[in-house]
Amino acid sequence: MRILFATVAQLRQTPSGLTSDIASARYRVLIPAAQLARLGHQVQLATLNHADWPQQVKDAACDVLVISKSFHAVNEGLARGMKARGVKVVVDLCDDHFEHPEFGPHFANLVALADTVVASTQAMADAVKRHTARDSVVITDPVEGPRGFPKFAPRLPWLKLAWFGHPSNLGGIEAKAHELIALADRLPVHFSIVTAPWPTVPRFFTDLQAADPARLKVELVPWSVEATWKALVENDMVWIPVAESGKSAVKSPNRLLEPLWAGRIVVADPVPSYLPFADVTPIGKGLVRGALDVLENLAATEERVREAQRRIARDHSSFECARQWAKAVGDASERPMRLNLGCGDKILPGYVNVDVVEARAGMKPEVICDLHDLAPFADASADEILAVHVVEHFWRWEIRDVMREWARVLKPGGRMIIECPNILSACQTFLENPQQFSREDQNGQRTMWVFYGDPKWKDPLMIHRWGYTPDSLKELLAEVGLADVRQEPAQFKLREPRDMRVVGVKR
Repeated sequence: MRILFATVAQLRQTPSGLTSDIASARYRVLIPAAQLARLGHQVQLATLNHADWPQQVKDAACDVLVISKSFHAVNEGLARGMKARGVKVVVDLCDDHFEHPEFGPHFANLVALADTVVASTQAMADAVKRHTARDSVVITDPVEGPRGFPKFAPRLPWLKLAWFGHPSNLGGIEAKAHELIALADRLPVHFSIVTAPWPTVPRFFTDLQAADPARLKVELVPWSVEATWKALVENDMVWIPVAESGKSAVKSPNRLLEPLWAGRIVVADPVPSYLPFADVTPIGKGLVRGALDVLENLAATEERVREAQRRIARDHSSFECARQWAKAVGDASERPMRLNLGCGDKILPGYVNVDVVEARAGMKPEVICDLHDLAPFADASADEILAVHVVEHFWRWEIRDVMREWARVLKPGGRMIIECPNILSACQTFLENPQQFSREDQNGQRTMWVFYGDPKWKDPLMIHRWGYTPDSLKELLAEVGLADVRQEPAQFKLREPRDMRVVGVKR
């Protein structure tokens, strides 16, 4: 399917690919477009740089036009022209401007032109229904940024608190500044504000800094995506106050998801899309009570963040959002779902590539999750599971439970394919010339690397924690309930004889 995403948000090229300083452009255009391309669709991107769309965009060969982040009537003309050619028009809405005197009529016109309306939240879908009587497909935002390990170890007496966002959201801090001052009265607070230049920011920053200079230190950090991730790592807690406004009701959960995904607890005002996380992070309690409740129960905090990350991996992965987008654009095909677990930098076409880290060697998986817990995948949902050089990275005492979890998501009749080093072959090779094959360089690739892992990674996750022979690996697959277990020729890495491949079928 040929899909054209058209947006007014500005996109820019970086060494790692296209990005935008507008969060919704990343969540609603760039990430869905990239994932739909991985599903095999031909995806084009167009951004409005002038008063009207250039002719090559109007004439673009496509089956589906997705209009996102639109405030300009020229998009109505683009939609009409595409519809006249038989192109399906999908309109994506993530802000409620239906009652805005300038943008409201445009929003209503776009919805009237749309074959399918997509909303970022249920509250946004309700607003569309209320103003236009049209139903919407709800597709949430995917989580963005590196997954961090849950950590809450504040170096009291100072609590390091962070806020991040567009300057237009600073009204939340301004409206709830009394909560920040009240918290500083209970314990000293170092407050980091990560935001972009804005005419009102200097005055706002100066006023806040003067509120209680002895117990409230305020730091202004120039916004960038990288600065945001850095602030999340360096601070103990994140605060998301919301000014009282009807527009906040339709907000997506992305500002809550990002710090939780980075491993940090969040105190937030109640927004409908935040409420599913109210049992794991303080929502609607106010800053003072929320922060003090967390400080009184340090042991539970990390476990709560871990549970939040599990839900995020399940419901907000780029893979899950892409599946929803595929349905919205009209892709009704039922593709076999094949998982490449522990993919590392080996991104395989035709597979859902899964890993616990955001990227290796610049290669990013579709799904980031702990392989101990495949939360993003339902029972009996995968047609095939492939794990290449993965099982040796788990401790022997945990591997049975890990592989039972993998088998959970495998359909009956589905295959589990395990490739890993053959420790029997490595031992035989080592004994041929222990002096040569005990080296850490390429001489040890078929021996020492099999025993311990490649030292060049300098990464504890890449250490080998157990070794297998063909017989012991076949026995392991049988123990976790797989049938017809057999050895086949290895197809990846160095192949035979250093590596081996064992296959089993779920009953």
